[in-house]
Amino acid sequence: MATETKIARWKLVLGYGAFSLVAFVLCLLITFPYDTLRARAVGAAADAGYALRIGSLRPGLFGLTATQVRLSKVPHGMTPELQDMLASNSAMLPGPEELGEPLTIDSVAVRPALFPPGVAFRASLLGGSASGSVGGLGDMKVAVKLSDLDPSGGNLKGFSGVDLVGKLNGSLDLTLPKTRGQPDLSQANGQLSLDSRGLIIQGGNVTVPMYGTPTPMDLPRIALGDLDARIRIEKGLGTVEALQTKSEDLEVQGSGTLKLGQRLDVSQPDMEIKLGAEPEFVKRLGLIGAGLTILPADKTNPKFRVAHLSGFLNRPTFGPARVQR
Repeated sequence: MATETKIARWKLVLGYGAFSLVAFVLCLLITFPYDTLRARAVGAAADAGYALRIGSLRPGLFGLTATQVRLSKVPHGMTPELQDMLASNSAMLPGPEELGEPLTIDSVAVRPALFPPGVAFRASLLGGSASGSVGGLGDMKVAVKLSDLDPSGGNLKGFSGVDLVGKLNGSLDLTLPKTRGQPDLSQANGQLSLDSRGLIIQGGNVTVPMYGTPTPMDLPRIALGDLDARIRIEKGLGTVEALQTKSEDLEVQGSGTLKLGQRLDVSQPDMEIKLGAEPEFVKRLGLIGAGLTILPADKTNPKFRVAHLSGFLNRPTFGPARVQR
């Protein structure tokens, strides 16, 4: 008589569990609304004037991962037709003349977070990473950490117009109270810190607000050195606790405040900037150097020229400092 083989209960449980897990993953791969998620992300970027392109979306172990991400400022404004093409991941997208030069991001991984309840993310970009979380049961809590970013990568030069090298680290911790049910940046509390090592502007082209007039300028080589910046934020008012950098070319010291708006671009700086530049460096600056020489000297240390930064972040004004008493 043949001997009957009985499968152990634990093997049955393990087998059914493995089958269920594989079935769940396959179901997720097949049925997850990737197109809807892509369209929502593209729409959110378009509302801010940016074109978002996502190469691929796929599930991870606990969340989703987007790869080959490109973000660009649309030079002539977003149109409904262009937004539809971005949302559908069309292969017939226009070039940089219409979409703008993109900042390239290798990957962005997003997953649910428990503490606080919300979403955690990690992006690989510029040779380093940006990670953090957004969430909270009541007030919205935002935490971001920048690690070992190299501004010479990711087409940052094309995206920003500035050719930078060096290393950049930083962190942001914010709590945003809700006003009429929506997070209110203008009432936020928290801390922002940035530090760089060996930061050098190697060239580029920017528009500088000289006495309220946007002025396009070519940038020479400028060694910025090691930057230390810290801003404490209470009820929407950021106070500069540290803002300084020093190199063989120049020394910069800053103080003052930043009044946050409900949108970051309408936040209002009110800062005094002290600039100490070497004579040879001033000559190398050309038109910008000529502008520095007409700034008033600092009364406590005449080697510095003093300027005042005001206006809005999207329309800043940089000119002579207020009269010192």
